[in-house]
Amino acid sequence: MASNDFFGQLKALSENLSPGKKITLAVLLTGTLLGFAAIMLWAGRPDYQVLYSDLSMEDSAAIFQRLKEQKIPYQLSANGKTIMIPRDQVYEMRLDLASQGLPQQSSAGFELFDETKLGMTEFLQNVNYQRALQGELARTIGQFDEVESARVHLVMANKSLFVEDQEPATASVILKMRSGKWLGKEQVQGIVHLVSSSISGLKTENITVVDGNGKMLAGFNDSSGVDGVTSDQLAFQEKVEKSLETRIRTMLEKALGPERAVVRVSADIDFRRHEETEERFYPDNQVVRSEKRFNENAAGPAGTAQGIPGAVPNMSDRGQGSSAAGNSAFQKEDRTVNYEIGKMTSRTVTPVGVIQRVSVAAMVDGTYREVAGKGGKTEMKYLPRAPEELAKLESIIKGAVNFETARGDKVEVVNIPFAATPMTAEGDGDVPAEVPFYKTYAPLFKYGIVAIFVLLSFIFVIRPLVRWLTAGSMGDVEILKQLPMTVGEIERGYGEGGGFKDQALEMLNKDNETSLGVIQEWLKETP
Repeated sequence: MASNDFFGQLKALSENLSPGKKITLAVLLTGTLLGFAAIMLWAGRPDYQVLYSDLSMEDSAAIFQRLKEQKIPYQLSANGKTIMIPRDQVYEMRLDLASQGLPQQSSAGFELFDETKLGMTEFLQNVNYQRALQGELARTIGQFDEVESARVHLVMANKSLFVEDQEPATASVILKMRSGKWLGKEQVQGIVHLVSSSISGLKTENITVVDGNGKMLAGFNDSSGVDGVTSDQLAFQEKVEKSLETRIRTMLEKALGPERAVVRVSADIDFRRHEETEERFYPDNQVVRSEKRFNENAAGPAGTAQGIPGAVPNMSDRGQGSSAAGNSAFQKEDRTVNYEIGKMTSRTVTPVGVIQRVSVAAMVDGTYREVAGKGGKTEMKYLPRAPEELAKLESIIKGAVNFETARGDKVEVVNIPFAATPMTAEGDGDVPAEVPFYKTYAPLFKYGIVAIFVLLSFIFVIRPLVRWLTAGSMGDVEILKQLPMTVGEIERGYGEGGGFKDQALEMLNKDNETSLGVIQEWLKETP
């Protein structure tokens, strides 16, 4: 019976509404139901988090198949290179995939030998070993933060009985860099030595490193003679300048306070290599090195041939001569002396990286004093430092950099007020602590948003529209009379009952005893 009255009152309410209000009420009810349905679907939707990103198509397909087998919801983005799953299953799924060797970075490593087949020839084993080395090296190189993916191609050394017939091992490395990232010269050389140390008989000059744009980073035509030395020179110069800056800044901050000084050092360094060889001879310092003597002596009588030599004179009487007898002597002497003259040879090599000139620029902050400002507020007034104090600071800096006037060193110290920074450094440390809190309670925020949405929708949308729709027909429908009255309606009801209030006051004025008894009865009847 009561339900029939309720539906009858609803029917009467709908009949009293105008067509425009009926359409508005239908739209309101439909929109409210759809809104509640949408917000509940959104609240019940799982919070997705990235499982893996920057995957290759092979790894993405393998992980995708694994998720389908375990019936885990997922989302794909970035053309299938990024996979997202519900937040509460991320770490568990990563452990599960790691046990399956996923992701593999599209390179097979030594797991190729986990399933050894019977009857495998030596050639196939060598091929698998080469593939495993390539895969392991590619995985290792891919650990660099700047490298997105890497591929390694190896040509193993061809062993032969004759040395001249042996071919050396070679390697090629192709790197795909991340957006906005690149490798330094030292990192490239590190990759070269990494590959060289992993392969037996592989020399560094037989390794080629190429990036994704085809630019050769290291290889046969790597001119490390000039470019490498230049890079080392720049690194050495920067190291010297940073060392001097740190030495000066630490001293100034000890005297002036932290972050009260800015120091910059520019060093002119001579990277030329000088070699000098000098030989000196000392003529006065003579030493006999060798001596050679030859003596020849001859003594005793000897006949001396006289006359005309030849056969004819000897056969004729006219050719005959007489020999005169007498004594004769012969003596000969040769002497050769070699002297060694004193000599000194010196070879001087000037070290590379000699500081030729140093320039130092230092900015120091002044002092501050509290002064009374406008409105009774205290303000900080800047006070520059005295010239004597700046001269002392300049002298300290000169001693720290080994200042030499002869080589043209220069030191400049300037007193400049630094920009005021708000003292909020202590509060900055609390910011990272909020991130774990948000990640922990992020799912609860959804339900809070739903509750706030429902409350605001009822207060600012549903309630005003219901009042507008029912305006002018509230006195004709009994169902509206059964609704609780608002505060404004109660106040208006008390205002309309002003006649009863006047009668009660008049009764109190005429008969105090009777009126007092009536009030006591009211109090007894009050629950």
